[in-house]
Parts: sequence; structure tokens; C-alpha cells
Amino acid sequence: MPDDQPDDLTVVPIPASESDVEHMRIKKSNDRDQELEREGRVSRHNQGYDEAVKGVPRPDIDRVVDEE
Repeated sequence: MPDDQPDDLTVVPIPASESDVEHMRIKKSNDRDQELEREGRVSRHNQGYDEAVKGVPRPDIDRVVDEE
């Protein structure tokens, strides 16, 4: 430790952003989503995430017309 730092510093862990109850709620939600996925079904919760990852599909355009 550099000499200009006080010796009486106390290391404090960063608090977790979620409580144990919140952690269990998230875990149960993930377990439920994974079970549905194993059954070949899509959960409402994950559908938005899947669409965001895949992106918006590009439309099939046959011809572009100038409408002036």
C-alpha cells in the first residue's frame, strides 16, 4: 500500500443488487422457461428476448417503385 494511504482502511464488500428472495424468484422463472423450452414451447417471458436477438426480419422486396 502506498505511504500516502491511511492504514485504518476497512474493506467493505459491494452489496448485492438483489435479495435472496429476488434471487430465488429469478431462478424459478428461469427454471420454468427452460422446462417450457425442453418441451418445445416458447414462454411469453422469453419471446421478446428471442425476437430481439434475431432482429427484425427484412421484408422480401420484389420491386421498388418511385411514387413521385
